[in-house]
Amino acid sequence: MTPRGAKPGALSQLTRTPGVLAAFALVLLAFGGFSLLLPVVPLAVVRGGGSEVVAGATTGVFMTVTVLFQLITPRITAAIGYRWVLAIGSSLLGVPSGLLAVFDGPFAVLAISGVRGAGFGMMTVAGSALVAELAPPGMLGRATSLIGLAIGISEALFLPAGLWLLDGFGLPAVAWSATAFGVVGLVAAARLPRVYPTPPEPSDLAAMSSRQVLVLLAGPFLVMLAVSLPYGAAASFLSPALDEIVHGSGAVVAGVGLGLLGVGVIIGRTFAGLISDRQGPGALVWPGLGFAAFGMAGIAVLLSIGVNPWWFLVPTVVFGLGFGAVQNDALVGSFERMPRSRLGTASASWNISFDTGTGLGSIVMGGLAGFGYVVLFTVAAGIVLVVGGPAAVNARRTRPPRELPCSIPAIR
Repeated sequence: MTPRGAKPGALSQLTRTPGVLAAFALVLLAFGGFSLLLPVVPLAVVRGGGSEVVAGATTGVFMTVTVLFQLITPRITAAIGYRWVLAIGSSLLGVPSGLLAVFDGPFAVLAISGVRGAGFGMMTVAGSALVAELAPPGMLGRATSLIGLAIGISEALFLPAGLWLLDGFGLPAVAWSATAFGVVGLVAAARLPRVYPTPPEPSDLAAMSSRQVLVLLAGPFLVMLAVSLPYGAAASFLSPALDEIVHGSGAVVAGVGLGLLGVGVIIGRTFAGLISDRQGPGALVWPGLGFAAFGMAGIAVLLSIGVNPWWFLVPTVVFGLGFGAVQNDALVGSFERMPRSRLGTASASWNISFDTGTGLGSIVMGGLAGFGYVVLFTVAAGIVLVVGGPAAVNARRTRPPRELPCSIPAIR
């Protein structure tokens, strides 16, 4: 999505725009704190004697509250502005994290996860929207790339870092590190300019019914759901599954695997973006689903034969490539289906499908974990095909590409 007519030095101009680097830091910190604890909390619950259902529910509650707050964050932002929304979101996401080192009961862990989810929901919507809002004319492509870079760095570095800290120093080190991310986020929020969302023009009100919107966005939504659900399962249960092979040391291998999964996502999204510019979004939906299903099935096969755990890096990277390709095509496809005044709706749909799938992956798969991790990852592979396959038929672009406006809210 590189804008036409971009001049040399445009990226430098973007980063010098007041507030852009602070917003970049906020997104980096938000996803850093999220990634640190995403695989750690379920693993800590299982290692502490809790059930897989409770372990999965920690991510499920987090993501459920995230989605609820994503729905209301645009209205909150319109009322109090980006600076306050991001400051509150950073506080809710980061500051309570340290309490996980103090309270280990299931209800306390679930309550803390819910509060953190509220902060994450506010930051995912407002943080990326602010970068798009601040971007100079003609630089939206670079602005959204900046957000993608922040997310990719966070997931590639801090998914494994959280597991390494857990094994090396225990849960308190991970929990208080996530709190530190929130505190630094408050400092970054204080450096933001006072910006409010651009109000819509009267002519922007689209004469499109809610039913039409749902029908048009259903394909990309379900395709994204089909791959984010297995992602939630991998993030929550890859470490406990490998623990059964290497007797309590699975976090090391799982950490490397999740980090490489994040790298695979970056590569998959980048490649899909190049292809979609030439062939239209949706060109890599089928290959992406195939890679994602093959990755999940590969994990199940390796678990069933009990190989050296380092072999698990291969299917996790394969899944990441497919996951990233589907992410890009579903996002751009959602935008292409909506009129300019409904791009916020398209963005919200994509965000909600991502987080709903991640949460359901933890909850639903937590229930299946009682039948064994081989069953869990086999079912995850099946979900990619059963849910994503029919939806992919309707996920290809149905009309020529068009120019996107210079402000798109909540792109992740």
